[in-house]
Amino acid sequence: MTKRNTRELILEEALNLFSVKGYQSVTVKEIAHAVGIKDSSLYKHFASKQAIYDTLLEWMDQKFEATVAFYQLPQGEIESVAREYGRNDLAWLKKACETIFLFFLKDPQASKFRKMLTIEQYKNSDASKTLGSWFFDDAIKFQTDLFSEMMRQGTFREGPPHIIALQFYSPFYTLLCQYDSMPGKEDEALGILKAHIEQFASIYQIRKEED
Repeated sequence: MTKRNTRELILEEALNLFSVKGYQSVTVKEIAHAVGIKDSSLYKHFASKQAIYDTLLEWMDQKFEATVAFYQLPQGEIESVAREYGRNDLAWLKKACETIFLFFLKDPQASKFRKMLTIEQYKNSDASKTLGSWFFDDAIKFQTDLFSEMMRQGTFREGPPHIIALQFYSPFYTLLCQYDSMPGKEDEALGILKAHIEQFASIYQIRKEED
């Protein structure tokens, strides 16, 4: 969002309000007031508040994909992704975790979007599903598939992939919530996260000298 036209301002101010009050508690009038336009002018850009929410969701999906692509994180077929993550130096794994962690912790829009979903999950089924998809279901499924494939490739110790995925991911989300209200301490959080990755790898990763 580099060009601050009216449509983009509506999205920005809506997200600001949603992240503090939740989606349900914010009115179109409040959004229009925050932008500095009339209600009727807002409807020229979005048919409803739901349309604003849907656009924000689409925008965040695109923003996340762009972040992953920019940092050249492993993508594509699970076989090739597992091969990259199975490297002994843990470079890809640490890079991926740091990139995604900082995206949701520090990116202004991503952080606000996550806060909105957290507030709204008990009142809005769509928000609950989105939160679950973004921060639990999709993440854990990907890691389950990843660890399962790494086991098949012989770079990961045998075990229940889903349980191991839970073991790996739980500290990630815990640290995200813990440091959300501690600005300026992201380096501390990253230090803990990297230590977790190294400890996790020492348990499950099969290193070359063990082959």
